[in-house]
Amino acid sequence: MAVDKVVYDSVPTNERNLESLVHTSPKGWGVRHVQILLIFFCLVMGLSMRSQLSVLMVAMINTTDHEHYSIANRSIPSNSTSIIGDNSEGYSKVQNISPWSVYRTYEWNKSTQEIIMYSFFVGYTSMQMPMGWFAQKFGGKIPIMVALGVNGVLCICTPWIVLMGGWISTSVCRLLQGMTQAAFYPSMHTMLAKWTPLRERARLTTYAYSGSPIGTIIAFQISGFLADNPAFGWPVSFWLFGSLSLIVCGLIGYFGAALPHEHPNISAEELVYIMEDCDADMVPKRRKTPWREMLKCPSIWGILITQSGSSAASLLIMAEIPLYMRNVLGVELKKNGIYSSLPYMAMSVMSLIFGNLADFVSNRNILKVVNIRRVGNTIGMAVSGLFLLAFSFTKNTLLAVCLLILAMAMHSGINVGFTVNQIDLAPNFAGSIMALGNMMGNLTGLLVPVVVSNIVADVKNPRQWQIVFIIFTAIQFISNTIFVIFAKAEVQPWNFYGDEERDSEEKVLSLMEYTKDIKTDKNKQEQKF
Repeated sequence: MAVDKVVYDSVPTNERNLESLVHTSPKGWGVRHVQILLIFFCLVMGLSMRSQLSVLMVAMINTTDHEHYSIANRSIPSNSTSIIGDNSEGYSKVQNISPWSVYRTYEWNKSTQEIIMYSFFVGYTSMQMPMGWFAQKFGGKIPIMVALGVNGVLCICTPWIVLMGGWISTSVCRLLQGMTQAAFYPSMHTMLAKWTPLRERARLTTYAYSGSPIGTIIAFQISGFLADNPAFGWPVSFWLFGSLSLIVCGLIGYFGAALPHEHPNISAEELVYIMEDCDADMVPKRRKTPWREMLKCPSIWGILITQSGSSAASLLIMAEIPLYMRNVLGVELKKNGIYSSLPYMAMSVMSLIFGNLADFVSNRNILKVVNIRRVGNTIGMAVSGLFLLAFSFTKNTLLAVCLLILAMAMHSGINVGFTVNQIDLAPNFAGSIMALGNMMGNLTGLLVPVVVSNIVADVKNPRQWQIVFIIFTAIQFISNTIFVIFAKAEVQPWNFYGDEERDSEEKVLSLMEYTKDIKTDKNKQEQKF
């Protein structure tokens, strides 16, 4: 319903001043940058707590090879573990429990280890859609805090949970961690849609999501060091990351805000700048997700398909390449750990470069936004796939590592491709789109070990591995082609599902009212002092 003209006349406006506020980016460090930094730390902690068990499992297992095995030099954590014999039922019976009992080791066979490891991903995949709805309804801040808080407490308690309940309670613990961590990406996407102006969207998004590979590296190195060091032991890693998670949770609670106007320290200039350059709701609205219209949109299907292809490629790199390097290239386990970290470092750095470059090209009208998304996605999928394919055809260890680094570095192009394109199309439902894509991607990822195990009968046969890499490179090419064909960057009409009329003057009015309220509140605070 249109707002009566008298209402607009009652609010003093200055179109020239408003235009200068809207089209001039506020100088210096702003509140929006604080939100990006908080999301970054959230991802660092989330991926650290997710990955550390794969590293620490070696130290937790009672195996004769343990004393000669360096955890700190393991490869990047995968979903598969194969360390220990099958001489135990996998249940821990503890007598004479003391605080120091948590440092004991356990006799878990391979199948038990896999149940524990996969429990997280079962919970993570099953709760994607509910968490997407939760973030859309309550904003991104609350779900992130709940996820960090629950994960932090469970992480701290894990050594005692393992001690008291064995592998069953450990599996339940990991299941709960996965269920709550399912809130991370949908909630972060919801916050990014509210806090990132179009002209800074790619840059700020890549800054935030660079926390994912960094968190994996940190967990891998620190957990390995602590578990290998007799002065610490494997429980210390759980206590460390759990405590840090609770600290980050507190920081988000104090400095974070689901919506720009809810933050008490945001300036009027920055508020107007963000709100005028975003097509997301800046006031709470009860919107029903327009699933029918969303799933009729070819661009959404392009995103979902390419996200599934990307997840399959990522899981191939994470879970299978360390095995390939060890058995085909003959890389020592110590070197394998170091080499496996380098691609994730390159991915973080290139993600930042791609983000800055994408916004630079967009803001200077060198390319249209939709073409920037196409180019970024093509680099992240097709170009990355070519380097990955070349990796499988070389026998030179140094060259193979360089190609793997290039493949992962180029894969970060997806952050300025389909990842940010979800916000372009429907900022009001970006969290739900991310949740749906994440669920499909994780389900697709379950096929990776199935494909590999059915093709690679001999892990030392390079020809069989090459077939695997050819298949997954083809998947990347096909999924990227679908994205490129159907890609759009315009906000879709169903983004405003539930609005009877969206008047531009009404938005300007809300901007002026919010800035006026902020100035009034600040004046009151100053008068108190």
